[in-house]
Amino acid sequence: MKLSMRHLPPLNALRAFEAAARHQSFQRASDELNVTASAISHQVRALEDILQVRLFVRRTRAVVLTEAGRHLFEGAREGLDRISLAVSSIHPDPDCEVLTVSTVPIFASGWLVPRLTDFQSRHSRIQVRLETSVDLIDFSTADVDVAIRYLSQPPPDTLDARFLFHERLTVVCAPDCETQLSTPRDLAKVTHIQTRLRPEGWRTWLAPLGLTHLDDGSGPMFDNDSLALQAVMNGLGAAITHQEIAHPLIAEGRLVEPFGDSHVIGLSCYWVCPRQRRELPKVAAFHDWLLTQLTREGLLEGSSPTHH
Repeated sequence: MKLSMRHLPPLNALRAFEAAARHQSFQRASDELNVTASAISHQVRALEDILQVRLFVRRTRAVVLTEAGRHLFEGAREGLDRISLAVSSIHPDPDCEVLTVSTVPIFASGWLVPRLTDFQSRHSRIQVRLETSVDLIDFSTADVDVAIRYLSQPPPDTLDARFLFHERLTVVCAPDCETQLSTPRDLAKVTHIQTRLRPEGWRTWLAPLGLTHLDDGSGPMFDNDSLALQAVMNGLGAAITHQEIAHPLIAEGRLVEPFGDSHVIGLSCYWVCPRQRRELPKVAAFHDWLLTQLTREGLLEGSSPTHH
């Protein structure tokens, strides 16, 4: 088969390839497109024959993009997103759209999930699929629309990024542990719980006090703040965490701040998504809702709480 003057292979083959590349699986792509896995494989084979290049390395339970496949995937996904945006602008899809949001576990459980009911009530046609991870997202391969991450430096300017707020780091412990901590120097008496999200958290909090020698990085290491705070509530030791996220647990009396409302500025929280997806209606709706909520609560940098 020869390509047209616009060098466009069949759209069905491109859709099959894009879905398989995004999921890294023919089976998951077939589930999404409501065809058989063998049909996906056939379409991809046809596309490889047309382009005379190998797009995937096929493995037992997954497929991995080749360099040529990665290059095509980036263009195919952007092109299909633009087509979807153009179609939805003149003929909205009556069915629900899925919005995939990736964020760190502590922000998901401590802030986002309790507020998602409000978003869903305002946008009933958008179904939020929430994924949690502390790793950076590779949007060229991940099936993710939006990521919310705590970062030490701004995302690359090739992405659509919006600085949201600086995290305020505070020390927390279980109520029974509070009597051991009269001053920050007493932190030498308790176990320091560490998290992979912010390995320098303790040193960041101790540095302004000239007490970095109190933490040598030892102590139990947890993948995220949710697990670390659970360990704190069970009396394992003290931890550094985001003050706003810990606030509900502090209000319930399950955690305490032994040194009062004392915090330092830690990582920066960013909204991140591919530029070509920013104007998709589902992404734009979530972006606007998120900023409105953060502004209402005084979390968005430069905003103050509003009351209704």
